[in-house]
Amino acid sequence: MKHQNPIPTVHLYGQKDPGVTPDLLHCEPLIIRSREHKFKIKPHRHHGLSQIFYLKRGHGEANIDGDPTTVKAPCLIVIGEMCIHDFIWSSDVAGTVLSVANPLLESIEKALIKEQPVIRATVIMTVRREQSQLESILDLIHSEYNHAPADSRALVLSSLIQLLAIWLERNAPAKVNTASQQSRSAEYFNQFISLINRDFNSHRKVESYACELGITAPYLNSVCQQLVEKSALQMVHERVLLEAKRSLIYTVQNISEIAYGLGFTDPAYFTRFFRRLTGLSPKQFREKQAADNGIRPAGS
Repeated sequence: MKHQNPIPTVHLYGQKDPGVTPDLLHCEPLIIRSREHKFKIKPHRHHGLSQIFYLKRGHGEANIDGDPTTVKAPCLIVIGEMCIHDFIWSSDVAGTVLSVANPLLESIEKALIKEQPVIRATVIMTVRREQSQLESILDLIHSEYNHAPADSRALVLSSLIQLLAIWLERNAPAKVNTASQQSRSAEYFNQFISLINRDFNSHRKVESYACELGITAPYLNSVCQQLVEKSALQMVHERVLLEAKRSLIYTVQNISEIAYGLGFTDPAYFTRFFRRLTGLSPKQFREKQAADNGIRPAGS
C-alpha cells in the first residue's frame, strides 16, 4: 500500500511522541482510543515497543505492512516494532491493547532462550483454544497495571507479560513468520536500537555503532531522521535517559551510584546531561516523581 505522506512514528496513537518513558508497559481498553478517533486508526508505526491487540468483541478491517485483512473476534493481533498498521473498527469493538517496551521484550527473549519470540513478531491469530486462559492473563495484567501498589507493580507485570509470551508460543500458528516485513532502513534502525539497548552505558560514539552495522554514520543518521525524525545521537541519549529515569524512580541508589552505573565518570556531568534533556536535576526529578505518586523519595 502506497502512502503519499510520511507514515508517523508515534509512542501511542494520537499522542505526540514524548520519546522513551520509564514505563515498560501500557495497558488500556481497545474502545478508548478507537472511540476517540471515531473507530478509524490511520497508518502509523511505533519504535521502541511492540503492541498486542486482543479483540474480544466486534470486528474490523486491518492493514498491516500493506496486507489488508478482515479481523473478527475473538482474535489476537501482535504488531512488531516499526510495522506500519491501520485499523477501521466496528462501533461495538471491545478488547485490550498492550504496548510492551523493548527492554521488557528483550528480557522475555532471554527467559525463553529464543531470538525472536512470537510476542515480537507480526501475526494475526484466531483465538479459540485456551481463550479463557488468555482472558484471565489479560485481566490480571489490567488489574495489576491500574490498581497495584507501585513498589511491587513492575515485577508482577513483568512476570505476567512473560506468562503471556509463553501463551503465545504455545498457541500461535505453527508457521508464524517472525521475520518482519520491513524496509532495509527499518532493519538497520531496529538493529541499531538493539545495539543501543546492549551498550547504552558504554558511551559508544555513533560512528562505532554505524561501523558494527556495516554502514556510515551519516547514513545511520539519515535512517533515524527518516523513521523517527531524530538523530542517531538523540536515540543513544534517550536510552541513557530512560535508564536514568528508571533508576531514579524504582531504585534506592543515590545519584552518584546511578551516574557511575550509566558510565559517567563524574556525577556532575550526569546531572548536567539529565538537566539538559529534562529541565530538572536528577534530585528534582526523583522528588517530583515521589510527590506525584504520594511516596517518600528514595536515595538522593
